[in-house]
Amino acid sequence: MRLPDFRCTENTGGRNYVKPIESRELWLVRNDRLIRVIRTLSTLTLFAAGVAGVLSAQKPVFTENFESGKIDAAVWDTRVAGTATIAVEPVEGGRGKYALHVHYPDMAAASYAFVVATHLPETVRTHFFGRAYMKVSQSLGNTHNPLIFAGEPGWQLSKFHEIGTSRGFWMPSYQENKSLRGQGRGEITFRSETMPIYDKWFLVEWEFNDDPSAITMWIDGEKMQVPVNGEKVDTVKFEWPKGSGTVKNLVGGYQEFGFGARVWGAPPTGFDIWYDDIAIGTSRLGPAK
Repeated sequence: MRLPDFRCTENTGGRNYVKPIESRELWLVRNDRLIRVIRTLSTLTLFAAGVAGVLSAQKPVFTENFESGKIDAAVWDTRVAGTATIAVEPVEGGRGKYALHVHYPDMAAASYAFVVATHLPETVRTHFFGRAYMKVSQSLGNTHNPLIFAGEPGWQLSKFHEIGTSRGFWMPSYQENKSLRGQGRGEITFRSETMPIYDKWFLVEWEFNDDPSAITMWIDGEKMQVPVNGEKVDTVKFEWPKGSGTVKNLVGGYQEFGFGARVWGAPPTGFDIWYDDIAIGTSRLGPAK
């Protein structure tokens, strides 16, 4: 590297004069602060580039805030059975003017209500992060209640990862509903010790992975721990069939994902669930801006 021909000002006998810096050593000594400034600026430039890269990686590949005031049929497939209902409705205290509302009546049996996005991009086929704001009424109950899923086409008769509740606690699980009963159909569930936050908006985040098969969850930014074999873990892992050693490609690729509510059984008291600011991406997204 060729050093610049800097000049410095010196004072001799009360008079200032300019003379050239004659050696590399002298230049380095007298410009030590300048060197440190340059190094600091270089570090800041690299840091800024890194932050830009992280922010770029956090950009969602799918978002929905329901501010159109209706379910967009070009995006969502509505799947409803029984007396449960799902619709985009005005909401107070939410993220915007509208949110997705699921209503489950008292004693509703053989019912469910979901919206399902059926065209997920290839970038999230085997692994993705998701985010949704939720508001859950306290009457959700103790039944097994599927709420969020992602998997192969054809839910409910499909293979998928699921976030739901059971006995009043969050429960991530792997579901194999594609096969006939007695021919490989079943589930692997891990009930947590964390309850949903009732009657107020909160943020739920998740990481779904099909290679190896696993689920991680965050509630209002805090990673949720789940008891497994007497220990609390941050990530639950699945093996199917149980004892087979098979831990990859259990879902077979995330091609659709859905939000709503289903109850295995009939809830004695009805409940309501609201969803808003849904997003998925290739890295953890965090709160909506």
